[in-house]
Amino acid sequence: MHRFRIDAIADPQSLPRVAGAFAQRGIVPDALSARFDGETVRIEVTISGLDARQAAVIAAKLGATVAAIAVRLEAVEEAFA
Repeated sequence: MHRFRIDAIADPQSLPRVAGAFAQRGIVPDALSARFDGETVRIEVTISGLDARQAAVIAAKLGATVAAIAVRLEAVEEAFA
């Protein structure tokens, strides 16, 4: 499982642009949350089933979007119920 943490400019298009990076690849996130903190939008996306290379490519693509200020990617151990 991978978690993407994106800090984006406070713009109405920031969230759709981030979601679009996954939609273009036919990926539905396990979880997506966003929080406006006054100057930026902090977006967190969690996705299972990606290999490390796919996750790195998506993170680079997110970092290249106009809206992104910073992108962090972390591998998260999956918990089984």
